[in-house]
Amino acid sequence: MQLNIGMIGMGVISKYYVDALSNRLTNPVLTAVCDLNQSRLEPFREQGISSYLDYKELLKRDDIHAVVINVPNDKHFEICKQALLAGKHVCCEKPMTLKLDEARQLVELSRAAKLTMFTAFHRRYNVHFEKALERLTSLEDVSFVTASYLEKIEEHAGDDQWYLQPERCGGGCVADNGPNVYDTLAFFLGHMKVKSVDITRDERNIDMEARVELVTEEGIPVTVDLDWAYPNGEQKDVRIVFKNGGEIYIDMLEGFHEFKSSLFHEYEAIIVDFVAKIEEGNCHGEDGYDAVRLVHETYEAEALRV
Repeated sequence: MQLNIGMIGMGVISKYYVDALSNRLTNPVLTAVCDLNQSRLEPFREQGISSYLDYKELLKRDDIHAVVINVPNDKHFEICKQALLAGKHVCCEKPMTLKLDEARQLVELSRAAKLTMFTAFHRRYNVHFEKALERLTSLEDVSFVTASYLEKIEEHAGDDQWYLQPERCGGGCVADNGPNVYDTLAFFLGHMKVKSVDITRDERNIDMEARVELVTEEGIPVTVDLDWAYPNGEQKDVRIVFKNGGEIYIDMLEGFHEFKSSLFHEYEAIIVDFVAKIEEGNCHGEDGYDAVRLVHETYEAEALRV
């Protein structure tokens, strides 16, 4: 069966979805797009792809089975909710929502409607990460784990300046990069909880750097370093250190020399997994909720330090 997808929001990340749907995959099919900016829609109109300025008009179409939601973070909840109510499967950019209660509502709505609520955590599909996990046979011998997500946010935001508006982004590096790192770690470590945090804020009160200490249910300590003002390009890595002194080091950007070029294969894998989850029928936003929980715990831990 052909799966028709509508994409809501054609900002900086949309090109990776479009590349996967247009150049790499034959099913699903990009059927319609939506954005508030008319100029972003023109290239799709030229290709005969339906375009909309109002996402609710796109959601009215019975021939669209699923939607990709790629809008500013503060709009995720309402648009995801409306999409589920319209009977569409949902793939949403991280974070799933800004508030924990909103994430819980989407999980409950997805379950009740028997629709997929999927969060696009692209780093779990990184080729180096996947290969490294093949070498990890057990967590019993793991001593500790570290992860770094370091970048200069202005380079990554492009024209999407809402990233630097905390009320729209949900915060700073913790709100935006935190979910990706937390999901990558939880993917192989399981449930974690925040133990402590050290956050550096700029003159706008945006969290630009953070060191977060977490622990798994098995007692494995985990350290996460986030940086939105990293001066040396970008660094995205995970280090798994064993009790015998050995380690697995994962540089997710190894071999990807062009800026953000690793995202092409990761977003192709997102679409493939989204389709698989629709077919399985058992994905209702649990992973997305858990990442929102950890972001919430991180900011809560900071508040308790004051």
